[in-house]
Amino acid sequence: MLREGSIMAKGRKRPLPDIRIRIGISVLVAVIVFLLTYKRAFYVLNNQLSNSVYQTESVSSLPITIVKIDEKTINELGQPIVWSRQVYADLINKLNAGEYKPSVIAFDILFTGNKDSEGDKAFADAAARYGNVVTGINASFSEHGDGREKLTLDTLVHIDSITMPYEELEANAFCGLTNCEPDKYDYITTAYTGLWYNDKWYDCLAVQTLKRFCEYVKSNERYAENHPDYANIIIPDFPSQPVNRYRFSYAEGPGGFDSVSLVDILNGSFPAESLANNIILVGMYASGYQDDFKILFSDESRMYGVEIHANIMEAVFEGRLQTDANQTALALIYALVSALLCFAMLSVNIIKGVIMAVGTFVLYMVVSFIIYRNGIYIMLLYMIMPVVLLMIGMVVYHYISARSERVKINKAFRMYVAPEIVDDVAGSGTYELQLGGRNKDIAVLFVDIRGFTTMSENLEPKEVVDILNEYFGVITDAIFKNKGTLDKFIGDAAMAVFNSPFDLDDYVYRAVMTACDIAKASEALGDKLMERFGKKVSYGIGVNCGDAIIGNIGSNFRMDYTAIGDTVNTASRLESNAKAGEILISEEVKKRLGDRIETEDVGEIPLKGKHNKIFVYRVKLT
Repeated sequence: MLREGSIMAKGRKRPLPDIRIRIGISVLVAVIVFLLTYKRAFYVLNNQLSNSVYQTESVSSLPITIVKIDEKTINELGQPIVWSRQVYADLINKLNAGEYKPSVIAFDILFTGNKDSEGDKAFADAAARYGNVVTGINASFSEHGDGREKLTLDTLVHIDSITMPYEELEANAFCGLTNCEPDKYDYITTAYTGLWYNDKWYDCLAVQTLKRFCEYVKSNERYAENHPDYANIIIPDFPSQPVNRYRFSYAEGPGGFDSVSLVDILNGSFPAESLANNIILVGMYASGYQDDFKILFSDESRMYGVEIHANIMEAVFEGRLQTDANQTALALIYALVSALLCFAMLSVNIIKGVIMAVGTFVLYMVVSFIIYRNGIYIMLLYMIMPVVLLMIGMVVYHYISARSERVKINKAFRMYVAPEIVDDVAGSGTYELQLGGRNKDIAVLFVDIRGFTTMSENLEPKEVVDILNEYFGVITDAIFKNKGTLDKFIGDAAMAVFNSPFDLDDYVYRAVMTACDIAKASEALGDKLMERFGKKVSYGIGVNCGDAIIGNIGSNFRMDYTAIGDTVNTASRLESNAKAGEILISEEVKKRLGDRIETEDVGEIPLKGKHNKIFVYRVKLT
């Protein structure tokens, strides 16, 4: 008998962990997440992941053009190291020759020491003549250990020396730091906005160039009117900031900015006047000069330094600089969110838990990007990892719970049906039951304790229950031994069916053998009960076979998997007519088994509820 209410209800909810367990697990998760975040565990992976997500190119807004010292230029002019600085003087003169000039010309190049006097003087004079030249300078640091102790985002960085241009150029040009310091993993993800040296602040090349562009726009009313976004540029007062190294977002990938070969401007094949009002960045654009760096977001893994300065300039212009979030505060927030998520996920089913995890992940990513756009850099892994692990943990937990519950259900089934049938049901992967029935040929056995009612009047309730349990144990063992299905207990009686719900070979014979096994075991049990309680019980058994309706009978709320029909009623009537210690079978059972069992004729007897008498046989025990 499979009862929906007692074994497996359709859609039954799995019991949730005790609230104390949920709180304990949540607190443990919070502590682990806090320690991982605070101690910056998995820093390499975290930094790589976060930068890969954040560092995505957008669209440049400033009128930047890169003048490339590329392979074409080098092929025509030779190696830059041997050039006279007259080349750069000619470039400046060409760019400024028209009615409208570039707003600024910035060199991502160091012009240290004197070379040839005429070229040096021509270059310095050109810078003085137009007043729109920015040249590169470079800072030197005394400590560059593995941790780059001085090169962090947490404090202001002080330097030991700065390499300046030769004197004539320094006096006539603006200067900007060209340092591009890669992180521990050789990627450019941060930028100096400037550095302090001998109590003097030196802007980086990008900031210095942007300042010159701002001055140009302010001095050119017509251009400012046509480009109001440029007229309203606000450059932060970086020297007064608590840090001078920031993470920044890229605006363009490698090759994304407008560019032209330096030699094309010099030989006139490119019209220099088309670069009027533009920000001109001059720098190396050829491999082999150690001025290309790894970046995270692009399929092309390296970018030239001049392009990086252009991206830094865009980041300053658009306010896309970030400082790291406070590590302690972040660790506390992550711990709290992880604990709440863990507690919530342990309180719901797997589908709701997964939805919670995915929702938390999406919300976290959205909030992180919003905060990132507002200047705070948040490492992503420390929240992504707990969310993913909690989701995986929940799936594993529910899987283990389901397996555990299935084991419990199997054990419960084994109290009702033969183990072989339980294994067959469990193998189907579902325990859901539906109302309905079908016709099937089966064998039915009824057994009842004789004299139990009279005996129970003289015993304590506990003793009555003990006797019943002992007797039903004998019945159950015999039924399962012969692979029958224990349909139900009815007071002090029991009903078993054979060949239901699954096909069973030789089921009629198995039913009779079950009756014989009960009879033999009952004799030994009777002696045992006489010794314990001073009472002895006997049995009466009836067996019949034939067509019956088998299936789930009842309602959606509660049902029995049972058999009904005339075959079942006849077996019940046979049991009612059996005397103590007697096994009665129908003529149909005798016909099917023939000489396989020894019987005695009882003759035709009337059965309650039947118009005609039926011929009955008594089974002889051997």
